[in-house]
Amino acid sequence: MTRKILMIILAALITCSCFSQFSGSVIPGEIQGDNVSLQYRNVTVYAPAVAQTSNGYVGVISTITVTIQNTGSGRVFVDTLPLTQIDMQGSARLAVKVASSLVENDERSNISPSNYDYFFVVRTSSPIIGGPSAGAIMTAAVTALLENWTIDDKTVMTGMINPDGSIGPVGGIIQKIDAAYSVGATRFLIPKGQGTYTDTITETISEGDWTQIITRHVTRNVSDYAWENYGIEVVEAEDINDVLLYLTGWDFPVVESEYRITTEDYVDSMKPLATSLLQKASESYKNASNALNSSSIPNRYPFYYKNQVTDVLNNAKNNLLESQDWFEQELYYTSTSNSFQSLIDSHFVSYACDYFSSDDKDVYVMFLLSETKKLHNDNSELAKNAEINGMISLQCVGAAQKRASDADVYISDADDSYQNNDYLTALYKIAYAMERSNSVEWWIDISSSFNDTGEINVSTIRDLAGEYIEDAQQAIVYSSIILQELGKLSSYLDEAEELLEAARDDKDKGYPAAALFETLESLVKANLALELVDGITDDKIERARESASASISESRDRGIEPVLAVSYYEYAQSLVDDSSFDSAIVYYKYSDLIAGTLGFTTTGGGHSSRYTGIPEITTSIWERGISRYSNYFILFTIIGGIGGLGLGILIGGMSSKKRETHYDYKLQRSIKDYYKKQKDQYFSENQIPRSIKDYYKKNK
Repeated sequence: MTRKILMIILAALITCSCFSQFSGSVIPGEIQGDNVSLQYRNVTVYAPAVAQTSNGYVGVISTITVTIQNTGSGRVFVDTLPLTQIDMQGSARLAVKVASSLVENDERSNISPSNYDYFFVVRTSSPIIGGPSAGAIMTAAVTALLENWTIDDKTVMTGMINPDGSIGPVGGIIQKIDAAYSVGATRFLIPKGQGTYTDTITETISEGDWTQIITRHVTRNVSDYAWENYGIEVVEAEDINDVLLYLTGWDFPVVESEYRITTEDYVDSMKPLATSLLQKASESYKNASNALNSSSIPNRYPFYYKNQVTDVLNNAKNNLLESQDWFEQELYYTSTSNSFQSLIDSHFVSYACDYFSSDDKDVYVMFLLSETKKLHNDNSELAKNAEINGMISLQCVGAAQKRASDADVYISDADDSYQNNDYLTALYKIAYAMERSNSVEWWIDISSSFNDTGEINVSTIRDLAGEYIEDAQQAIVYSSIILQELGKLSSYLDEAEELLEAARDDKDKGYPAAALFETLESLVKANLALELVDGITDDKIERARESASASISESRDRGIEPVLAVSYYEYAQSLVDDSSFDSAIVYYKYSDLIAGTLGFTTTGGGHSSRYTGIPEITTSIWERGISRYSNYFILFTIIGGIGGLGLGILIGGMSSKKRETHYDYKLQRSIKDYYKKQKDQYFSENQIPRSIKDYYKKNK
């Protein structure tokens, strides 16, 4: 009972504090009652956002008051007013997860983040577009509270937070800079790679009796806009470490690694597999070629079956030659990928030859389908029950489960094709499902080449998959909203939605490790939908490559071999060589996110926080912001009333035993003027929508 009452008082204090003060300083406090003592710290930060008004989209400032309270259990509470178009609960949870991982890996810190509860109170002047764009600043605020660091209130930022600590792209940066100026910001942090924006210029040309209106798009520099209009310095932040440096002056040292991308252990695990598959693909191609040469497949109008089968055999040959080429270049994962495709094509050719020579074609296809289902059932159970003890086995089992899941889909498709008497399509699907099922064992066996590190279990993986599914969903919705504003479409967004749906299905089917990695790929593509809205450049490809390489090195420094990340990095390299830049950047980003997430998922480590001082703004900046003055009297009256009420409840509701309630709440600077100015734009009590659906229905 006492604990519940103290929690009510704490919640009231948190809510009141967000209306009465702004401070980058960590504010300590303590509430005591009977044998219960709650200690808390809070900080308020600015989070620029975009709101839709009758005059179009404008930048607004949100304030986020973050409070951590001890004797907790890692719970996350979010209070948002007005409602946001995307629930911020997911962003808040991810912010706590990333911040907690940083602190857990700080050898100088004795804080256990899981022993705290986290409260986020978000207030803004009007309903805002999105929610994930505040993820990075929330992560920085939680980290600062856990480490007891002060946040620079002259630095404002926008950016999503990804599970690996990288900063994801956002929209409306120019409008957010406008909003940052209104609160006196002198530095503005944006996601790496978003240093330019597209401006639409409309010109009217009149000549004689006619008038022509011309609209054109011009690429402009974000830094120039911020400096020329407001004297604000813009800095691109790549990860949460960059953000912390500019907000707090602290960061977490990153040890430069001299590791090559492919290590001896990686080569020892992948080379035997690549060798075996290349040999099998070569033998399978020879068998298929001989079968086709001696076959009597019909090849006359209107069905030129032999020509179609010959085309597939040629594809098998091309993939086989590419596999040999990549093998010689020691790109073994890429070699296995090409061998895999060659095997599928060769098997199909052999199946097709047998099919056309069969007396009962229906029975032949049914027999192959039945055999494939048996193989798949056995290997599917193998993937579901494979033991996961650490980060190596997590990656390998995840890859195995993904392949088992793919086989599920292809067997189902083959069944449908068979039922529709589309036997050749059924045969190709069977060949794919057969090889996918065979590859399950390959990936499970690969983990034996490494010493497993880190601690993780199936229950944790299932929970992570569920959380990352929600994170990916938020990123997809957010990107969809921003693209709609820009009048753009992106195939990456469609692919992200398909991957997310597959992740949900795999989690339900008993493939949680596969679901986890599918959500990461979905998140990559949702982010790329925004990042590549203006197209792919050599600079973006190189930046993605460098970032993936750095994440792989950092993962190894944490004692984790990112075998899956290395495989996808290698594959991206081969795609660059083939000038397939759109696919290459996906695999670089996927490699980057996998390697980073592995590090942020595990616990333990040797990184220490390092204070370097907030980087100075290198140029002379004139400042202008809201006036700040104290409003202690009102706040003390509110706190005193709440404290008195709480004490009265304790005295009246418990025994006559003496109890005491005490808190020490140190006040800092106020932003009363800011809230006074904005208060008329808030909903009155009887106007507050009861749900996000009601709000958008009313304002549709």
